[in-house]
Amino acid sequence: MLSRLGALLQQAVETREPSVDLLEAFTEHWTGITGYYLEATDESVPARQTDIPWRLRQMLDILVHEERQRPPGDTGPCLEFLLQHKLLETLATLGKAEYPPGMRQQVLLFFSRLLGQLQHPLLHYLNVHRPVQKLLQLSGDRLGSGTEREELQFTAVLCSKIQQDPGLLPHILQGKSVLNGRRAPESPRTDPSGTSASSMPRAEGLEHPPGTAANSECLEPSPGTTAVSTPRTESLEHPLGTSASSMPRAEGLEHPSGTSANSTHRAEGLEHPPGTSASSMPRKENLEHPPGTTASSERLEHPPGTTASSERLEHPLGTSASSMPRAEGLEHPLGTTASSMPRKENLDHPSGTDATSPPAQPSPARRDSNLVTCLVALCRSKKSRVALKARENMLLLAGLSQEAAATCLARGTALCQLLVGHLCDLYSAVPAGTDPADVLGMDRASWRSQGDGAGDGGFPGKESLAEFLGWLDFLDELVMGAHPLVADAISQAVEEKFLQGTLQPQLLQMSELAVLGATAVLTGTVRQLRSPALLHRLVLFLLGPHRHPETPGDAAHALRAQLIERCDHLSDEISLASLRLFEELLRKPHEHVAHNLVLRNLEARAYLQRGAEERGPPETEPEEDGLELEEDPYFTDGFPDSFGVTKNPSPASTPSGKERVSEVVSSFLCLVPEEAKTSSCMEEGGYDTYVHDALAMVQACRANAAPWGWPSCPRPLDSCHCCHPGVVFYEGHFLKVLFDRMSRILDQPYSLNLQVTSVLSQLAAFPHPHLHEYLLDPYLSLAPGCRSLFSVLVRVIGELMQRLQRVPHARAKLLLVRRQLLGLVPGEQMDHAVLLKAVVVLEEFCKELAAIALVKGPPEGPP
Repeated sequence: MLSRLGALLQQAVETREPSVDLLEAFTEHWTGITGYYLEATDESVPARQTDIPWRLRQMLDILVHEERQRPPGDTGPCLEFLLQHKLLETLATLGKAEYPPGMRQQVLLFFSRLLGQLQHPLLHYLNVHRPVQKLLQLSGDRLGSGTEREELQFTAVLCSKIQQDPGLLPHILQGKSVLNGRRAPESPRTDPSGTSASSMPRAEGLEHPPGTAANSECLEPSPGTTAVSTPRTESLEHPLGTSASSMPRAEGLEHPSGTSANSTHRAEGLEHPPGTSASSMPRKENLEHPPGTTASSERLEHPPGTTASSERLEHPLGTSASSMPRAEGLEHPLGTTASSMPRKENLDHPSGTDATSPPAQPSPARRDSNLVTCLVALCRSKKSRVALKARENMLLLAGLSQEAAATCLARGTALCQLLVGHLCDLYSAVPAGTDPADVLGMDRASWRSQGDGAGDGGFPGKESLAEFLGWLDFLDELVMGAHPLVADAISQAVEEKFLQGTLQPQLLQMSELAVLGATAVLTGTVRQLRSPALLHRLVLFLLGPHRHPETPGDAAHALRAQLIERCDHLSDEISLASLRLFEELLRKPHEHVAHNLVLRNLEARAYLQRGAEERGPPETEPEEDGLELEEDPYFTDGFPDSFGVTKNPSPASTPSGKERVSEVVSSFLCLVPEEAKTSSCMEEGGYDTYVHDALAMVQACRANAAPWGWPSCPRPLDSCHCCHPGVVFYEGHFLKVLFDRMSRILDQPYSLNLQVTSVLSQLAAFPHPHLHEYLLDPYLSLAPGCRSLFSVLVRVIGELMQRLQRVPHARAKLLLVRRQLLGLVPGEQMDHAVLLKAVVVLEEFCKELAAIALVKGPPEGPP
């Protein structure tokens, strides 16, 4: 008994589980998928409720397991079966048909997992990248709207593979439009009859010339296979002992030997295999019959001596087409009859045929689609997570370092046109009357936070504006991280299509409402941009490339002249918006802004009087007593006795650097007389309250100007006079408008005065010695007819003191106005409110200039 039990145990140990044939299991699952179309009767059952997803997962698991069991680079029989028999093309066709409902999702998931999990390089094979192209084209189809997540996963895998091997990009993009019947170029091959395949029609659905075989893409048969029915793929053969007649073929299912295609459902432009007739083929729209063929062939063209064959869509062995639903590009499996197929509507019948159904309407032409168009469409998705991931993949694609891939992306695709076209569409959606204050009041948009501007209400059009600025930020990020070729192409498209084609006409029109809205959005655009390439094109678009000194009346660049002129517009709103635009421009790290607006007119230092070699406080000589106010920057008639008494050193002394800074600070602080100052009565600090802000502004300007190579000290006057003999000084259009505005500060609205002084403070913070000298040196010996910022302020203060003397209780009203501006007391109407607010602005502006002069320190070197 014990010996018998031991023998049984020994036998059990020695018994091994039979090994699983991976290829057999793989083909079994594939046959199960194709067999679904034999058994299914309910067309409304979603794909996820069938066994198709499970079988696709099993096939993928088999492929992954097979690869792990084989040496790296070795192709196993299952993968070889998938490649040889074009299973991916068949799946792409099933996904296109979208039967059962949701099949496209399952196909996209299978492609994504296959390409992502297998280490073997697959995208180089024609039988892989061609169905990949077909799936990418389906992303633009009307049926693809519900598959965004799957499309995103699919494109992400492709981008990852392209990042690993940038040479794949031309392969993926070269497919043109497979769905429209045009194929990717293939290497010329010659069929057995001697006809070169390169000269044959390569489009799917095109007939073969007389004497050529329909299987011109088949491989040479391996031992044990039949050459006639073996599908050809590049450099691939059938596994030994297998025959093509038992294997599903590409783009559908094939008919094995001995079966008839009489009941096979035809797609557009499909042909019948030799020996079959088209009499029982379901009719398809827009198909024509050549002479000598029957009308039932539905406008299919067959060359002389040939019969119509299917678009290489054949049925597996032992299957029938009885339960196959009709879909474009899909056939019936073997053994089915077309009579049981659901009839599609709008199928037309040529003359001589049964016209039981209404005439078909021509289907709209599909646009060509590829990886780029698919990614751009996903970047525009309303689903924030989908859009974010798609944009990250676009950044990855644009950042490829290989020049050939960058050239292909920039010049061989519609990337730039699609990106900039969407930017123009979003700009057009922004309301025309958008308030500039609302634009500047928004936080800086980020392409990563899509949809944040929609939830909190705010102002009308905020959501549209946030979408526009968010997409602009994405383009900005894209240009910063892209290959130089791609970055330049996108920047050029932005300049030509958006700046010149869309924005410039808005800026130059006469409607004040449209001009106000366009200027506001332009200001937001300037603030948004960070990439040097886009910023450079924007600056040149707004200001022009000119760098030579200006002359009065010079308007070499029409848009620049118009924008500057609007800083002194009759409409205070337009003036305010234009001044904000230039303030944002001056903050950008681009040397051409400051040079074009101001510095090119200060190069020769022609604002200085000839022979003025020393700085010092001005001296009044006897012959100057009769000068008019316009000619004397230090005119003080009408000032109180205490006004104008400064602690300036005598011109003979040569103060040290610190002393010179102290003199400059004192000069600005003493400009406003004590009778007009109110900050001391409010227990507010002096100019030192501005030092912190001035330090931050000066440091930012120095950081921006560090790479520009500006000199540290002014040019010697001798060299200026030699290089620019007889130059008559002109401060330039921009400074002229600012100085004119400052001279009218007593009669302008409070908000406008604040903006004018803000722009001048920004200019004064620049570290260029000529600009520092011209704006912050009170002791310049100005040439006749010239004015500086200090001289303009002196004239304004003189007018101010005369007008204040005519205001009753001026000091008490000044204190009340300051409290109102600080929000300490409610605002109320009073006489001379504009004048009194201007006095407060002047006092604060002089303190700000003093703080900037203190922070910047003394200029280096001799004058």
